[in-house]
Amino acid sequence: MTGSLGRRYARALLGLAREANAFASVGEELARSASTLMRDDVRVVVLNPGIGATDRRAVVGRLVERLALSPVVGNFIRLLADRDRLAILPDVVRAYDALVDRELGRARVGIRSAQALTSEQLAELEELSRRLTGAAQVVVTTLVDPDMIGGVVLDAAGTAYDGSVKTRLARLADRMANAGT
Repeated sequence: MTGSLGRRYARALLGLAREANAFASVGEELARSASTLMRDDVRVVVLNPGIGATDRRAVVGRLVERLALSPVVGNFIRLLADRDRLAILPDVVRAYDALVDRELGRARVGIRSAQALTSEQLAELEELSRRLTGAAQVVVTTLVDPDMIGGVVLDAAGTAYDGSVKTRLARLADRMANAGT
């Protein structure tokens, strides 16, 4: 339920961002707001039903001012607080990012490797990601995983392409074990 509600709010926010031609800044402010409002020390106040709604909304209003949010995002956060929906803010952030990606023909890709990639390797993997996803643009997140022996694992549009040495060795072991039967 919260996922679909988060998507509904995200679609409304996307419409406002489109009108303002501010996809990126709205997304950044939304993520920053969620990061602040979902911190343990803040969440315990803004989501606490034991604290009066008026006081909770006042705290949210002060945080919106401190974060120097644009009117679009500030009013949106206040609306969530007024409707007692701040708990779905992380869902809204995820849904908003996905909607903006679709709107811009963009895909998010994760690349995990045993060591840092060179700029040439990264460029090759970005091009491969574009072909695999069919997206005009890819946003790449890299992670160095020291537990990997070597190779890379590419997660593009929810599909993992595992080119790690560990997986290759496991496949080889399986083939060798099955060759004897």
